[in-house]
Amino acid sequence: MASYIDRRRNINPYPFKGTFYTKGTSTGGDDLFDEPTEEETILLETECDITETSRAFAAGAITASYDVYFPFDFVSGTLNINRGVMFKADMKGVEIIGTVISIGTSQLGGVHVYIKCSEI
Repeated sequence: MASYIDRRRNINPYPFKGTFYTKGTSTGGDDLFDEPTEEETILLETECDITETSRAFAAGAITASYDVYFPFDFVSGTLNINRGVMFKADMKGVEIIGTVISIGTSQLGGVHVYIKCSEI
């Protein structure tokens, strides 16, 4: 009788938590001297998988691109993520903050989002 090791037994297909959000400014009130504050409006928090697809360093700017995969039930909801929406996630100590460049869906219930990150 042959035995084997199942290396995929404990693999989680979506090991990270990601947040899609928009940024806006609020003046805080009617007082002219109130400082404007930056607010985040959360559109979707989801479990996801993240894969780095490219990186570059040129003229003092660091850029990186990521593929983000997450499940979504299109029968019970509508996906309200568009190009230009912000994304953030903590990938086991690596913080990812970027902008949605493209989005694609699958008939199998999954979503693929392409994220671009830049730092100066």
